[in-house]
Amino acid sequence: MSVCPRCGAAFECGMAECTPEPCWCTRLPPLAPDASAAEAAACYCPACLRLLSSAIPGRDDCRRD
Repeated sequence: MSVCPRCGAAFECGMAECTPEPCWCTRLPPLAPDASAAEAAACYCPACLRLLSSAIPGRDDCRRD
């Protein structure tokens, strides 16, 4: 289990857990590298990553899986 650095929620990260399938996060656009170093090295939970991805300027077409 991973813990979101933004909200503290526990979630499954395919990369950290070495699953054979790609992680769910690969379906979302990458975030701009403007987070703090500690947060940049961590994964966000699905809710926070969707929220942060939707806030990217010009990304009105972000997927909402």
